[in-house]
Amino acid sequence: MPTLGPQALRLFEYASTRSDWSLRSACEQLDATADELEPARQELIRLGLLIEAAGDTADGEPTARATAPEAALLRLLTSQETAAARLTEEIRTTRERIDAMREAFLPLHAARSSGLDSEVVTDPDRIARVLGDTADIATSEILSMHPGPVMAPEALAEGLRRDLRVLERGVTMRSIHLRPMTRIIHSMNHLQELQAAGARVRIAHVVPFRFILVDRVQALVPALHTNSRNAMMVLRGEAVTALLVKVFEMCWASAAPLSTAESTPEAGLTSQQLWVLRLMSTGRKDEAIARELGVSVRTLRRVMADLMARLGVESRFQAGITAARMGLLDQDTSAGPG
Repeated sequence: MPTLGPQALRLFEYASTRSDWSLRSACEQLDATADELEPARQELIRLGLLIEAAGDTADGEPTARATAPEAALLRLLTSQETAAARLTEEIRTTRERIDAMREAFLPLHAARSSGLDSEVVTDPDRIARVLGDTADIATSEILSMHPGPVMAPEALAEGLRRDLRVLERGVTMRSIHLRPMTRIIHSMNHLQELQAAGARVRIAHVVPFRFILVDRVQALVPALHTNSRNAMMVLRGEAVTALLVKVFEMCWASAAPLSTAESTPEAGLTSQQLWVLRLMSTGRKDEAIARELGVSVRTLRRVMADLMARLGVESRFQAGITAARMGLLDQDTSAGPG
């Protein structure tokens, strides 16, 4: 047991000879102040040498009776045994949880020593669950490439929440996105938040296909051999994932850091207006452009009206002619939305 302080020892000796005592009476008999004896009383209670009893003394103070040191030692030992039993139960529960999770993790471990294993997923809800599982099973690294149209704000927000969970666990993340992501406000904000959370983000004009690679042993790629437009395929096995890593590293080397992306207005136009102008030049209908940008048709038409006012034109045709004369359509848009 810890060595008692001198005041605690004096108080214990005093309390051991009396069944009814108070802090006030102890102060009088021991010629000490309450400020000196109260810490001693608390020390004795903490060690189990004093046990607080129900009821108060005649002075209105809480009572405490002295107990034998041997009893205090026994109570301390019992407390430690109880704590050990509780820890043993927690270990047993954790072991059961690990056993329950083994089935989910087993394919990843098996993939390291086996050949190719694949699974085609066509149901959108199932694909969403696979993406969620990806966030849960990643332990070291996620590599990803994202072609296609700019997603709506709600879809990007859901993806960001999933990515933040991964980054908070210390998993490294590198992702490549198409340049149009930097030209629309909500998607550029998404990339900036992702990078601020610790991910490394690069921008490319062209990305060959979408894929997500987890710990270099499991990948989610398009199922191009099926008739389903949105079907994905889960691949497991280092033989195929090693090839995907090579593809990713080549795309990564040719992509530009997010910090170098063009995010400032051109010719007085905002990034969103500039991209609307380029989509207008392709002859797309309003509904198609709005879908590409992830905005409503009403919002798009408001942007277009402001755009034509800035260019000093009255029609979409005139806007296209003016934009071409100003060189606003010179940049490559083949990797843009759609």
